[in-house]
Amino acid sequence: MASYGLAFSLDSMHEIGKPADTLSRLNLVRIGKPVNRAEVEAIAERIGDAFPGFLRSVRIVDYEPPTVDEIEADLLTQALDQEVGGHILGITDADLLDRSASDFFRFMFGCKDNRNHVAVVSTRRISTADPGRSIARLLKVGLHELGHNFGLTHHYSYESAGDGGYCPMSKGDYNRHGERSYKRSVIDGRGLRFCRACRRFLNVAHGQLA
Repeated sequence: MASYGLAFSLDSMHEIGKPADTLSRLNLVRIGKPVNRAEVEAIAERIGDAFPGFLRSVRIVDYEPPTVDEIEADLLTQALDQEVGGHILGITDADLLDRSASDFFRFMFGCKDNRNHVAVVSTRRISTADPGRSIARLLKVGLHELGHNFGLTHHYSYESAGDGGYCPMSKGDYNRHGERSYKRSVIDGRGLRFCRACRRFLNVAHGQLA
């Protein structure tokens, strides 16, 4: 795969503890300028809150690829793995595509690359006229994809999380909902805390950091 050959900067670190294994240190990569500085810092803080004892640090990385309206998600995750590396959540405003899927399912709100620890989310289809709601959606999709990085899987039972919303790993039937209803019913319904079953898995699989 051709490299973007781009510059990126490591411009801040939200320290939660001492560095440890790969998954405990997250690179939150702002691809272009899909969100402003204050918004990405707020997202970094809320991610740390959602994974207490599992993330030691969240590092904000600015990454500047050529501007595109859409990109194959697989290409983007591979580029991030090569150019940045480590445990990554990338945020882009480009539409994420899976051209191997049918036209109905070819775009994604977010995805996780199963070959590495890279996940990406897109603001393209979840942004609204309400900035607060847009960031909340972005964070909820991001937590869902990070959950996959930690080994969590979908559940369709709409388990309640500690903040009263659905667990971030809740997954609806997109074919039944359609895009607009899915965003309102599933993404907006998710909370920012994982359910008891997901927290139990994280403890067993990864163990809380000392």
